[in-house]
Amino acid sequence: MITLLPQYKPLFVNPPPNRYHFITGGRGSAKSYHVSLLLLNLTFEPGHVILFTRWTMVSAHISIIPEFLEKIELLNLSHLFNITLNEIIHKETGSRIIFKGIKTSQGTATANLKSIQGVTTFVVDEGEEFHDEDAFDRIDLSIRSVNNCNRVLIIMNPSNREHMLYKKFSPEHQREDVTYIHTTYLDNVKNLSESFVDQANRIKAINLARYEHLFLGAWTDSQEGLLWNHSIIESNRV
Repeated sequence: MITLLPQYKPLFVNPPPNRYHFITGGRGSAKSYHVSLLLLNLTFEPGHVILFTRWTMVSAHISIIPEFLEKIELLNLSHLFNITLNEIIHKETGSRIIFKGIKTSQGTATANLKSIQGVTTFVVDEGEEFHDEDAFDRIDLSIRSVNNCNRVLIIMNPSNREHMLYKKFSPEHQREDVTYIHTTYLDNVKNLSESFVDQANRIKAINLARYEHLFLGAWTDSQEGLLWNHSIIESNRV
């Protein structure tokens, strides 16, 4: 039996008409679990071409497809899908999920991705690694099917407020065309190991800011590891 977190139920029960879905959360917050279920659910509707991307993707059959395969087997639906190294195809509806990387050895692959016909859903996984606004916009603007609802799903562990996706889809702005979903490991704690929760509590005790960023999905003011971040600059400003 699959149980959805309440924050995700609207995507399944009464999907919002918004084009953009900004899905954020800390470690262990079940983002990937629910998104994979949602995308598999979409393939039961005819005419869907779902482009699932990461900034870099070397081997989808090792890193991503197992996540989907687990849900397919859990639902006893293996007989309905053809699964290759970089695609999942629903045998009856013909709808499919295509797994592609944005960054290649020759540069960005946006031209090739734009050429995929009939894309209805653009998924940006691990959005914190995506920093090319032009590449994002070119793919986003190519999603314009008139036969199905168009969606852009952005899934990420919150990064810093300088990130281009934060500037475009900041939860603080509450854009009317964006559905915002945010969860933490506390929402999903019953599905997590005791050792994971212990690790979260340990980091909370020694570094509260890091705990809030990693586990509660708090946005930071600057990128980690910078020699000069905003707080240091402001404290030395004349």
